[in-house]
Amino acid sequence: MSTNQLANPHLLRSGPLAAPKAPLSPLSPPPPRIAVFDVDRTLLRGDCLHMAALRSPSPLGVLGAGVALVPSLLAWWQKRLSTSAFKAQTLALFRICERVNREEATGRREWLLPVLIRRLRPEALERLRWHQARGDRVLLCSASPRMLLQPLAEYLRVELLATELQQEDGRWQPRLDGANCKGPEKVRRLEAHLGPLEGFVLEAYGDSRGDRELLLAAELPHYRSFRAEPRPYPGP
Repeated sequence: MSTNQLANPHLLRSGPLAAPKAPLSPLSPPPPRIAVFDVDRTLLRGDCLHMAALRSPSPLGVLGAGVALVPSLLAWWQKRLSTSAFKAQTLALFRICERVNREEATGRREWLLPVLIRRLRPEALERLRWHQARGDRVLLCSASPRMLLQPLAEYLRVELLATELQQEDGRWQPRLDGANCKGPEKVRRLEAHLGPLEGFVLEAYGDSRGDRELLLAAELPHYRSFRAEPRPYPGP
């Protein structure tokens, strides 16, 4: 039985559970350890899409683009617009892809990286480096676009699973390529990248309902915490 299940007996009755691991023989090597960090509001203080929007070249200006986004925001809050569609509209209105394309064309693909580094949570970065020093395999798993986070992943020397965007002639477009990397999609991406998760000791860090399935799948979940002891996702 996982630490997550012991800490939250409700998980014994409902919700996706991490499958029990077969006992190891004395000669079996220990299973590989994987540490997975959500990015926005977990590893970072804030949301990287918002940080990019504030620095992108909308002809309406930041305020005008924000006002133009209000109807979509209200529809999203009322669940009349999907998160994927709302994200695509945010990218389009704030011309974020245009900013990235321009910077990449001039050799400045790391234009947002200094901002992201300044917004790293010290306690999260310390925990991430602890995992690396122990020899764990470390991944970021985020609903934000890969085009914004790839330089950060390279800076941290970790793997990245993120929302993918379409490209035309090598230029980013404000359209999602596949599912938004959130909720159950995070676990699906991990399994596609790593194989069955039962073969690993999975330690996961997240802060929201979008990380629920990831935290429930982890043997060692850390909900809004970077302490050594696990902290399960609250509720079902």
